Amino acid sequence: MLLSWLDRLTLFVHPQRLVLERQPWRGTVSRQLAEVALPAAGEADWQPALAAAAALLKAHGQRGASLRIVIADHFVRYAVLPWSDDIIGNKGRLALALALLKNALGDKANALDIALDQPAFGKNGIAAGIDRQLLAGLRDAAQAQRLRLVSLQPHLVVELAARHKLLSDGWFACIDRDWLTLVGLRRGEIGCLHNYRASTGEAALLAGELAGLLAAESAAVEGRKLYISSREVAIPSHVGDWETTRWPATVGADLHA
Repeated sequence: MLLSWLDRLTLFVHPQRLVLERQPWRGTVSRQLAEVALPAAGEADWQPALAAAAALLKAHGQRGASLRIVIADHFVRYAVLPWSDDIIGNKGRLALALALLKNALGDKANALDIALDQPAFGKNGIAAGIDRQLLAGLRDAAQAQRLRLVSLQPHLVVELAARHKLLSDGWFACIDRDWLTLVGLRRGEIGCLHNYRASTGEAALLAGELAGLLAAESAAVEGRKLYISSREVAIPSHVGDWETTRWPATVGADLHA
């Protein structure tokens, strides 16, 4: 058996910089970074990232290693699935997710591959849509290097799973370069979700933006807590009078963060 079979790779796919982490069966974690070019005229925003991901896996992927891929929220479109006693099966929830995404995106939603979370009785859920050509390209890149693709998930879903035991009523913010994903929680249930381009370069500006958004959405949550998971250095230490807890991102964090 190849020793690389025991290696674990994590690829973070981002529109500006990719991160490939390798956890060998023994020894320390290593990292490889790859810058991503801007899209050319006529290219989809994800195409340069896909090309960079294929090149990075070709250069540093170890045959037989397991591979986990995490996709930045820039490339993901989310929808909150409200709980309904009449829509509990996977088929019905998928139809609801597509309808919600179509309402927000129009015909662009037809290009998305939609994944659903595990339903919990009486609670809202999350649907995540990612361009199916991007997903197919990532799977092909892993297969070309004979890697074992064990998961392919959006960044927010990964961060929520890593922190779910620590989260309570309030807000969870996932901050990335030029991007903010914000989830409102009430008794541990997702009440609302925002996923959009934001000013993340200056902590003061971001704090003001967050404070305004939290004030406008105050009815959606209980408590005055704000949890921040970030790949950025310039993140606010506090936002208004909200009790703020900060964590580094569990995947794709900058080396100096």
